[in-house]
Amino acid sequence: MSCPFCNSTQQKKSFYPKNDFNNTVFNYITCEACDLTYLNPLPNADDYDKMYPHQYQNNTVEKSIQPDWYQKLPGLRFSYGYQFDLIKKYVGQNASIMDYGCGNAHFIVNAQKAGFKCTGAEYNPQYVQVLNQHLEDISCVTIDNLLSQSSSVKYDAIRLSNVLEHLTLPNEVIQTLINSLDCDGILLVEGPIEHNFSLAQTFRNTYFAISKLLNPNRTIQFPPYHIFFSNAKNQKVFFEKLGLKELVFVVEENTWPFPASFQEAQGTQQKIMAIVAKISIGFTHIFSKKWGNTFIYVGKKP
Repeated sequence: MSCPFCNSTQQKKSFYPKNDFNNTVFNYITCEACDLTYLNPLPNADDYDKMYPHQYQNNTVEKSIQPDWYQKLPGLRFSYGYQFDLIKKYVGQNASIMDYGCGNAHFIVNAQKAGFKCTGAEYNPQYVQVLNQHLEDISCVTIDNLLSQSSSVKYDAIRLSNVLEHLTLPNEVIQTLINSLDCDGILLVEGPIEHNFSLAQTFRNTYFAISKLLNPNRTIQFPPYHIFFSNAKNQKVFFEKLGLKELVFVVEENTWPFPASFQEAQGTQQKIMAIVAKISIGFTHIFSKKWGNTFIYVGKKP
């Protein structure tokens, strides 16, 4: 199979273990052309249904208004306030936003409160019904419906938060979303760059490499949620090839996927990981703004 980013068929093995899920063995391989590590084979529709059932968000909708939008929530790459400011700067205070992969709707509920006009899209049709039942002034659609109506409904901004790395066809999906943007509309994407350099990432890669060496046939049983692992370079090139004009590309480092704090860490191994994460963040702040494991991107429609 070809690379999801550059379509090259030049591949090499990665150090990740095999993943046995839904009666299929998935392997991560690395593109020799652009250095993207990605899943082979790609999950099919049945795999996706198993990975993202309607209970994925516990059938809940989060309608609370966050007191401080500039306080970053657990699991969030960048704060709501930071994202609101970017959207206001490039498309205005009253911009219409489509949150692609809106999850429990907490972002769009807060964005609506901030003065934006919001719509959400989610994968599972049953969960979309749950969202629409609990959201009074915000409508949600299935991702299939959104992608099929790209030529008829336009948005000032389309946001993907922790979503891009879950796409099996990222080029096709993002191109369709670009077609759903209004003139001068923007695409805002935040997510992980799990193969970008940092001390913590080097530590993690070394662990996987040693584990692979000691047990080449090691297999785990877990849903392969992340279809690919990118770095800052190939992530930027991905957007450039789609013709987007880059307005913002910021790389930062946070503790994920290590424990968020020493206090939260359970057991000796996790406490070591928490310490490594904190040291790594300190080194990144001192030595290079290009290091880190998470990014936010804003691109303008061509």
